[in-house]
Amino acid sequence: MMKQPDQQLFDEIFKRLTDIGLTVYDFLPPLGTKYPFVVMGDTHIMPRATKTQLIGKCSTTINVWGDGMDRKLISDIVARIMQAVSEINQIENRRWSMIIDDSDTEILKDNSTNENLYRGILNMYFSFI
Repeated sequence: MMKQPDQQLFDEIFKRLTDIGLTVYDFLPPLGTKYPFVVMGDTHIMPRATKTQLIGKCSTTINVWGDGMDRKLISDIVARIMQAVSEINQIENRRWSMIIDDSDTEILKDNSTNENLYRGILNMYFSFI
């Protein structure tokens, strides 16, 4: 059975980020995990049905976590991720294209733990046919 578009995109991004040497998790890792690391976020499908196939858009969020001394490193990782995922153009039998104009990134200061952290957030949109 063919994977749904959101699962195709999730798996492809996970693989590409691992291939470029990033530590990637499906969920937040256990406390004490060494920074930096990447956490795959939610996906969202905006389908457009046709008579013969499912086409549409898919969005995904990726979070990059680093300690409070590594803002430049987080910025660099965010840029590497954007580059890696922007190159996605085919997954299995579907063609994909990143919608650059709708995608965005931000870097936030985070104090949800006892240590100061930086969190890079990538919100990316893709079209698929």
